Amino acid sequence: MPKKCSNRNRAPKSGTGITRRDFLNGVGIGIAGSMLVPGGLARAQTADYYPPALTGMRGSHPGSFEVAHALRDNVTWYPRETGEEYDLVVVGAGLSGLAAAWFFRQSAGPDARILLLDNHDDFGGHAKRNEFTHQGRQILVNGGTLNLEQASNYSPVSKRLLRELGIDVERYQEQTEAARYHHRNQGLSSSMFFDRETFGEDRLVPRPSGMPWGEFVRNTPLSAAAQRDISRLYDANAMRDFLPGLSDGEKKAYLATISYTDYLLDVVKVHPDVIPIFQTRTHFRFYMGPEQVPALYCWQMNYPGFQGLNLQPTSPVSPLAQIAGPHHGREQESDEDSVYFPDGNATLARLMVRQLIPSALPGESLDDAITGRLYYSQLDRAGSGSRVRLRSTVIGVEHEGEPGRSGAVQVNYVQGGQAQRVRAGHVIMACWHEVIPYLCRELPAEQKDALSYGIKAPRVYTNVLLRNSRAMANLGVRNIDAPGSYHSNSSLQFPLSAGSYRGSTSVDDPIVLRMHRAPCAPGKPRRQQLLAGRQELLNTPFAVFESKIRSQLDRMLGAGGFDAKRDIAGLTVNRWPHGNAYLYNTLTEPARWALFPSDDRPCVRARQTFGRISIANSDAAANPFTDAAIDEAHRAVNEVLMQRSVI
Repeated sequence: MPKKCSNRNRAPKSGTGITRRDFLNGVGIGIAGSMLVPGGLARAQTADYYPPALTGMRGSHPGSFEVAHALRDNVTWYPRETGEEYDLVVVGAGLSGLAAAWFFRQSAGPDARILLLDNHDDFGGHAKRNEFTHQGRQILVNGGTLNLEQASNYSPVSKRLLRELGIDVERYQEQTEAARYHHRNQGLSSSMFFDRETFGEDRLVPRPSGMPWGEFVRNTPLSAAAQRDISRLYDANAMRDFLPGLSDGEKKAYLATISYTDYLLDVVKVHPDVIPIFQTRTHFRFYMGPEQVPALYCWQMNYPGFQGLNLQPTSPVSPLAQIAGPHHGREQESDEDSVYFPDGNATLARLMVRQLIPSALPGESLDDAITGRLYYSQLDRAGSGSRVRLRSTVIGVEHEGEPGRSGAVQVNYVQGGQAQRVRAGHVIMACWHEVIPYLCRELPAEQKDALSYGIKAPRVYTNVLLRNSRAMANLGVRNIDAPGSYHSNSSLQFPLSAGSYRGSTSVDDPIVLRMHRAPCAPGKPRRQQLLAGRQELLNTPFAVFESKIRSQLDRMLGAGGFDAKRDIAGLTVNRWPHGNAYLYNTLTEPARWALFPSDDRPCVRARQTFGRISIANSDAAANPFTDAAIDEAHRAVNEVLMQRSVI
């Protein structure tokens, strides 16, 4: 048996740091914060404050993380009393936090007092919305979470939430089907860009639908050996059973112990020159290269090399299908079971905010939730039953009395340089798990260890507004895989429409080119790769991103007449150093954690209720998908409701 695997409004450079001295006793945070956030905090109170329209460095933008880093470094604040009291305070206004507020208000009633606190200048967590305006035309795109993936496999809880928010999944899929396949139907194909640093020369090679891989590779600068073995990998007749004598279950068990890289090299026996082609293909789903991804997962995702094993398909609701899924994640490979909004899952966040605070987003339909302007001045209005307080980094959550009994929970946060305190009957931590031990000092040591186990996967969603798509049309491409380049994938946004909003359908229309990057450190252990990628993102200023983006696009599209200086009309880099929830991996964790979720998983130990503090977020499921965030919010709210019924 084979061996097992061993534009403007730019924020200042992300490398700009604030020293410990700047934070001493909380002094200087207000000054530093107003410098770090475009426009300063005062803009939050004005009618023109509108974060989705900001360009430059977004995602974890400057001003959103400095207080948390100071807390990590043991800086102390002295909060002032606000006198505010709430039935529920939710820490984190991402999809899980918003869902928690929604579920709680449904059960506790419209008079329930709810406050959501978030460190960013916009709500939605990773489900952010980017807006461009070009020559009077509005262009929407996601700044993070892309879609409702495999929506038919959502839990009853998540499906019900979608229905109650007015999302008819099947009807919307029918309405958007033509848009999702527009570029392909216009004759634009997938392609691959070979860069000179990795492959010896710059060459863009289209691969029209139906072109055999053997024909495709002959047009590439790959070595003869690599061309031969890639052709063999994609030829079902050439893929024999490399694990003879093993049952279906035994084959799958073995594939769970070996990486895809080792499977290709040691089992299928491909030439090493093949590996660079696959090096970034796993980045969208797993955030690192195939040397750290189990071969079993790659089989589930229909990667080549497994055709001769005759493996039986997994159930669509099995943990493996949920982890890997049939969808590669790249926009041009859209599966029919997913829902794509023009601004990604920001639409879901906006719909929940509308339900909580109707004055913030007038209207009633899905279409007007997408097209309407959201009034941020209404989010934190005195007298409102539900409030969303942005640019507010929580620094402490602590019971006033014995946890779980009488008494409130103190929630301290920093906004505009001032530490403040509110009180709550209950708190739901809907933020990422790694930060909770710093916020809830009274948690048991074992739970803190479990919360600290997972490492959020860093990633970057870059949106480049092009004046038109003529260069890509001239080249005949809609999507470019670039395994050796800074951004590993670039694709034209679908021309999705909603209400009065119309996506770009003409080559002369301005359009967004979406680019993806998952920073990592190939060759290092998995956890080290994630930490290295995070540090890289925090230390890379916007100017570096901009330079690399312009250079890469000139090189990839230059033959089609593209000129970055002329053709780029806007640029937003959505960096997420603490990005997606940590997925358990059969190479580095017990197989039962990933394939047969068990109660001894760190995420289960981490999400236990402590007194009046409950824990949500997709981290609590070790699952980065939207339905996990919703389901965990529902569980946390049920814990709160059970406590309220007995206290």
